[in-house]
Amino acid sequence: MPGTTRTLRSAKLIQELLTASALPPRVDAAQSPIIFTSSSTPQEPITHIPLNTKLPHLKPSELTLLRKKQAQLSSTATFTLTSLPKPGYLNALLSTLIFAQREAGTAVCIHPAGWLLTCAHCFGDDAEDYEQADKRRWLLLYTGEAVLVECRVWDVKRDLALLKVIAIESTISGTSDSAPIFTFLKVDEGNPRVGSKVLCIGQPGRDDLEAEGNRKTKYNLIEVSEGRFRGMVKEQDSQDNGEIGSLMHDAWTYWGHSGAPLISAGRGSLVGLHSSWDDQTAMRHGIPGVAVREFLKEHLPEVGDVESAGTSVNPIEVS
Repeated sequence: MPGTTRTLRSAKLIQELLTASALPPRVDAAQSPIIFTSSSTPQEPITHIPLNTKLPHLKPSELTLLRKKQAQLSSTATFTLTSLPKPGYLNALLSTLIFAQREAGTAVCIHPAGWLLTCAHCFGDDAEDYEQADKRRWLLLYTGEAVLVECRVWDVKRDLALLKVIAIESTISGTSDSAPIFTFLKVDEGNPRVGSKVLCIGQPGRDDLEAEGNRKTKYNLIEVSEGRFRGMVKEQDSQDNGEIGSLMHDAWTYWGHSGAPLISAGRGSLVGLHSSWDDQTAMRHGIPGVAVREFLKEHLPEVGDVESAGTSVNPIEVS
């Protein structure tokens, strides 16, 4: 529905996102980003898919690629943990997911009920692409655990998309009266200081765009990098990130990092999403926290109020 806007009927969930502490880092051997717990709060059901079961919404070639990525993530999970510059960054890693399809892409969980953010262009560069795109995608956690998400809101101007986990494939068993709880990142209430340190966690693309021929990169599926916040693009509307992100940073990224969380190294909170880079200056760009906050205030419903966030049949499209 082009031009559609929605107003949040209650600010309760937004306040929770902006003020609640993220789930504490886990120190158990499993280091799983998902736990199961009994919940009295009505929530949208999330389907549990046992291991070694055929996954829906995947072609055979896509399923093969997903399983390949799963195996690689599982075998490198310990290395990924030890690659974190600081133990305090664990929560950021547990909150990051990568797209399982060939085109790469990254997302971040911002609510324990399984609400995620990524870049709108990961689902389509323009309205025509988005209309033709599958609104459901499989994403992988750093452990290799797979979740099926559904795009509920697509905002081409802000270059933001709101996703909801609707199914999981996990080694963690859950009973019928238990609900999965996802590790998440708190959305920062303010803006980072210029020069402050940021962390970026994302999935580099497999195709080497800097080499001739069909060469592949040797990057890990999940790469962790540090850099600095370099300010905002002058005279650019912070809510308009369609052409290039209005936030600037210099943490290392590659194509495929789109949607990767930018985390304040000091506070451990989400200050933006990486989205693009300037091929003239080599500056990395992203979607700033101020755009994220406004987007969530407009579109994220109270838990269980699925209609106001769109559905797979009727997703919200903002042009």
